[in-house]
Amino acid sequence: MSGRKKTVNIIVAIEASLALLVVLVPRFVFPVCEAPMHCYYSYMAEIGTAAVIIAASAASVAAKGLEAPRMLSVPAFVAGVFVILYPSYLIGICGSPQMACHYGTMPVWNLLGGGILLLSAAVFFMAREESV
Repeated sequence: MSGRKKTVNIIVAIEASLALLVVLVPRFVFPVCEAPMHCYYSYMAEIGTAAVIIAASAASVAAKGLEAPRMLSVPAFVAGVFVILYPSYLIGICGSPQMACHYGTMPVWNLLGGGILLLSAAVFFMAREESV
């Protein structure tokens, strides 16, 4: 395994752990509503989005070369965009600023989504094959 592949694997593992935090933070740190409200539906959408990122990360680590991680960084990037868009624009969260989902979960999702975007872009550019 080349040094570049090891670096890409480390970045991908960090990306997968951020996706895991997308699911765990609303469950244990800043809980979302259990009733069918906007934040609940955003959380359900985020679970599916995080699953896509984790699956892409696992496939990237399992791949032998650098081309697969590079191509799998594209759906991870798109999923990172949706981590931000679901609570912000597409589904939304509770309207009350006193709810934990409003003051805690949404900012954390935005930060984690931004981190996933940066890491996916880093994998895309780092996983290029070296030209001869």
